[in-house]
Amino acid sequence: MLLITGATGAVGSEIVRELVRKGIPVRAMTRNAAKLLAVNPGCEVVEGNLDDPISLEKAMNGVDRVFLLTSKTQQDRNVIAAANKAGTGHVVKLSTQEAGWVPVEGHGHWHREREVLIQSSGLTWTFLRPCMFMNFALSWLASIQSEGVVRAGGGQGRLGPIAPNDVAMAAVAALTDGGHENKGYELTGPELLSFEEMSKTMGKAMGKEVRYIPISDPEQGTVFTNMGVSGYVVNGLVETFSLIRSGRFNSLTSDFEKLTGRSPQTFLDWACSAVSQTRTTNVAK
Repeated sequence: MLLITGATGAVGSEIVRELVRKGIPVRAMTRNAAKLLAVNPGCEVVEGNLDDPISLEKAMNGVDRVFLLTSKTQQDRNVIAAANKAGTGHVVKLSTQEAGWVPVEGHGHWHREREVLIQSSGLTWTFLRPCMFMNFALSWLASIQSEGVVRAGGGQGRLGPIAPNDVAMAAVAALTDGGHENKGYELTGPELLSFEEMSKTMGKAMGKEVRYIPISDPEQGTVFTNMGVSGYVVNGLVETFSLIRSGRFNSLTSDFEKLTGRSPQTFLDWACSAVSQTRTTNVAK
């Protein structure tokens, strides 16, 4: 049995959907069972909370492997305790690209802290360390629509953004295939792109002319704050954007291909699909 945490999110929901499609026993943990079943019927659902050790013990019962997505370190401690008590053997942890760097930089610091906890837990592990998710670009939809503008703090630096469903496919491989124990994978998309290039691609998918406006670190921090990101995370993300500007992310890896046997999606393919889906959802409303 596989346990998926964060099962209603962009990555977790895709993991559950793919495991159900493959006929692999999967248990999805969520705070809202009805919401999850509406999106992913056919899976076993348990209501639980990463902050609640009792609900975690219930969710972990009979589980061999767990996909772990956390927002704070205590949640990792809670999952480790429940996994050890249940005899769960393996954790596939969603981390971030910077956590695997030497030295660790940007918002990789708190992800690396959690990785170290898992490495010392007695469990085997696989760390998935993706670059920026392509769906961050969905936060630009409103300004593109209203002003034809994208504002971001990445300057002209380039990085290899990856689609969330590709991260999900990498997680499925790590959960179901052998040979990934105690390994970390740095996941990037197939191309290096600047924020200006991504902005213009989003405009192409939306049928709009787009102008990219670089913004300062304090302005980018305000953007994240207005998105509801907590203070310490804002600081780490702003540092990450400064690293993007400096060229620190200017490289691609083949780790996704190693895990899945196929190439990751291009940003254009993802953008066209995401914009189409957004329009369909808005019409349905």
